[in-house]
Amino acid sequence: MMKPCRFVLSGYYGCGNAGDEAVLAGIKAGFQRLAGDRVQLLVLSQNPQATAALHNLDAVHRMQLAPVKRALQQSDMLLCGGGSLLQDATSLRSLIYYLLVIALALRLRKPVMFFAQGLGPLHRGISRRLVRAAAERAAFITVRDEESAHLLRKIGVHHTSIEVTADPAFCLIPDASAKPLLGELAACKRPLVGVALRPWGAAGEQTTRPYLQLLSALEAVCAAQPILIPMQQPQDVAFARALIHQGSFSQPPLLLEQAISPHQLLSAIARMQATIAMRLHALIFAVRAAVPPFALRYDQKIESQMRLFGLEQNIAHWHDFDPQDVAEKVKELLDRRAAYQQRLSAVSQTMEERALQNMKIALKVISAC
Repeated sequence: MMKPCRFVLSGYYGCGNAGDEAVLAGIKAGFQRLAGDRVQLLVLSQNPQATAALHNLDAVHRMQLAPVKRALQQSDMLLCGGGSLLQDATSLRSLIYYLLVIALALRLRKPVMFFAQGLGPLHRGISRRLVRAAAERAAFITVRDEESAHLLRKIGVHHTSIEVTADPAFCLIPDASAKPLLGELAACKRPLVGVALRPWGAAGEQTTRPYLQLLSALEAVCAAQPILIPMQQPQDVAFARALIHQGSFSQPPLLLEQAISPHQLLSAIARMQATIAMRLHALIFAVRAAVPPFALRYDQKIESQMRLFGLEQNIAHWHDFDPQDVAEKVKELLDRRAAYQQRLSAVSQTMEERALQNMKIALKVISAC
């Protein structure tokens, strides 16, 4: 019988973000496909009980030093990722947290892998120096896009083991039996357009007006039924409710309000005819399910992934997009849906193979340690 492989996962888990939970579910699914029960995963989570319930994985609180140290001592390797962990746009404190977990693992003589990372931005000189130092000591580095690999080289990382793979969420498979939790979907005769928005911008920039205009334009131009899909609890839910409350619609948007599993969310997005999203993993889920996506870019990672999918023409900036123009482009997606589905199915298969490469590399590295 082969020896078990014990990985500790460090990421933004247990924080109510559907994208990061999709990453975790994809990591679990990928390892199960490649190695079955031989792989044991332990998650550093902000909410260990919720992580255990949602993913059926062991978890410890990521901010409690003693349990984290004990988990690392009992592990074979730390996987730092996936997701956009090593960046200082959110805060320098967040970046330092993830680097401290890496430093603790290295101090305990445990190999560390940067796992399907979306790196950057790194605005501060100290951020670049700290990430460079950690990256040079990693056993292997996989990143989910070329821009992340370029950033590593730009800040002076000369690590020979850097590979561009794909987001682990591409290891998830739509579950036809996981019905969306909106009974109205089945009865709706209009095209379903998933809309995954988020509150964003500095004081004075956050406004609901362009999003209200977009939802109305989807109704007028596309004769579509918008389905609001929150990806971050509770912020996106509150934002979606505000839009519904403030808008004047002949047929109000529907809200996928309940917190659901990544597999259920993927299944729900698979029911859409098109998707508009600010949230990265709503776009990834759309591509995975071969649903034509349009992106409202608020972060470089959105453009990086859309370029990776060959969909760079389907992007507008969140700050100054024209709601009418976006609705017209979504109508084009609906009109050309069959051609998009064929193209996206091929992209999804390629991304799945590249996502599985993350797990293959981890298993290879751990066997060599």
